[in-house]
Order: sequence, then C-alpha cells, then structure tokens
Amino acid sequence: MEMDKTIVTGQGTFYIRSYQDKDEDKVIQLWEAAFKSKIDRKTWKWKFHDNPFGKQMMLCFNDEGFPIAMFGGIPFPANWNSMDIKMTQLIDNMSHPNYRQATSGRKGLFIQNVEHFTDVYGGLHASVLLYGFPGKKHFRLGKLFLQYSEVGNGGAYLVVKIKKLKISYLPTFGTVDNLTAATDDFDKLWEAAKPHYPFSIKRNSQFIQWRFFEHPVHKYKVYTYKNMRGKMLAYAVISYKDNIATIVDMFAMPHKTAIKALFQKIKNELLSAGISTMQVWLPKKHFITNYLVQFGFEEKDEPLGITPTGRSFDKTLNIDFAINNIYYTMGDGDLF
Repeated sequence: MEMDKTIVTGQGTFYIRSYQDKDEDKVIQLWEAAFKSKIDRKTWKWKFHDNPFGKQMMLCFNDEGFPIAMFGGIPFPANWNSMDIKMTQLIDNMSHPNYRQATSGRKGLFIQNVEHFTDVYGGLHASVLLYGFPGKKHFRLGKLFLQYSEVGNGGAYLVVKIKKLKISYLPTFGTVDNLTAATDDFDKLWEAAKPHYPFSIKRNSQFIQWRFFEHPVHKYKVYTYKNMRGKMLAYAVISYKDNIATIVDMFAMPHKTAIKALFQKIKNELLSAGISTMQVWLPKKHFITNYLVQFGFEEKDEPLGITPTGRSFDKTLNIDFAINNIYYTMGDGDLF
C-alpha cells in the first residue's frame, strides 16, 4: 500500500502522509486554529512523543506544507481472548476551518485523510479496533461518515453521594495502599485477571506508570488492595475536582470482598478531604459495574455527551463481540 497520497482539487493540491516529530509546531498551530484554544505543549509531548506505545497519525498538508487535517491516536497493546493485539485510541482529530469545504470528487479532505489512515493502520497488523469517547454530535457524524458504532452497550454513568456508600466496616487481613509509582504487581494482576476481560487494553505496569504517574498536568490517587499473601486483587485511580471525585480507572479480579475493602479506604479518605460525590464511567454489563451498584452507585443520565465508540478493522472481529465484551474506563482516554 502507498504510505503517502496526493489529492488534486479545485482548491489546490494536497498531500497525505504520517505524522513525523518535525511536524509538531505546525500541528499545534492547526490544533489551536481548529479548537480555538491553546494546548499545553507538555501534554502534547506526553501523549504523542513520550508514550511507550507509539503513535498512528495521518496528516493532510496543503501545497505550502501546512497541515490542514489530522486523524489518529495512540495504539495501545490489548487483549482479545488471550491474543495480543492493538487498539487505537482516537484523539485530537481535527481540520482547519479554512479548508472544511475543500473536496475532491464528493469527499472532503478530512474524510479522505481518515480513509488513508484506515488503509495504513487498520487491521490485525496495526490496529484491530479504533475507539474513542466523542460527544453526541461528533458520534452522529462519525456514525454517518466513519462507520462508528456504540460499544459497551452505550456505557453506564454512575454517581454516588459518598456518605451514602453502602460499605460497612469489613474485617480483612488484606491491605490498601496508596502508591506513588507502578510496580510489577500490576503485571501480575493483569495476567491473572485478563481472562475476565476478554477485550481490553492491557492494564499492566507500563500503562499505569505512563498514564497516571507520568501525566504532566493531572494528579491521581492510585489505591491498591492486596490480600494477606501480598497478591494484588484490585486497584482504583481517583482524581478530584470541584468537590467531585472521578474514578478514572479501575481493574480487579471478580472478588467483591477485595473491591469492597478498597472502597472502604477510598470512602474514608474522600470524606476526610471534604469530597461529597463520586462518579465513574463503565460498560453497563460488567461485574465491577454490578458491584458498584450494590455499594450504592446509581446510574444517571450522562452529563457530558460521552459516547463510547468503536470501529472494527479485522473481519474476524465481530463488532457485536466488541460491543458486549469491551472493558473501558476514562483511563482509556484523555478526558480526565
């Protein structure tokens, strides 16, 4: 397949190719023109230059060498029924407002840039699934033009008033710790738990270290539960803002006692910090979701328009399997 592509239009000649590190300054200019705001350069570098997983990014340039559209994201190592694959998180996709009407034939430049991206990066050789968390408007457009589907059965947004958490004192011989760096216990937990997560990003120490401990802007509390033998059975990642705690990520063995012990500690610390409410986004059909509902979380109308979205790029991956089996949290994205 051709890695580069040329498009001749009535508005000029355009060129499509993969992102290179030298493009950073110009792509940030595109980002600021497209979103009409400033981006923190440290965050950009963390996402696209410093992550250990690489990047899959396609750019469309005008004949002056300025990027006018981008489509791409981060290809995370993932699990598909014990097969090692990659899933690409789509982020920062954009087009310059001055070129949104430019077309070649019946297709706009952004759509042609997307199609070239999928030709190069879509498939078992590169990425089995593209996924993201667009708002309702962008999901509708993606469904219409980019073959997006809702995954995780549309997702569940759960909320609880922390004082109302139904977690009475539970005697346990395990321990709950608050970590400051990832350890190989996350690798051991991932390997033990992955049969219960047949379609999921690998939540191992490499992912945890980069995503949470190395984030240049956000600060997180990472809680872990270990049994009396020192085996990690569950973890949760929490962030605070405006009197609301967000469970950004959570992963566990299907072990209710471990998850309950974890939340005993979290409840006490949040109340001590004066936090009143906790929220989380999870797939509807998952044992963690069920446990949290038992603890007092209630499903509410999703407030931000977040729509968990995916598109399959392997003919043997039935999108219904992805819809019903994908596990995701906000840790799989970059919104929190």
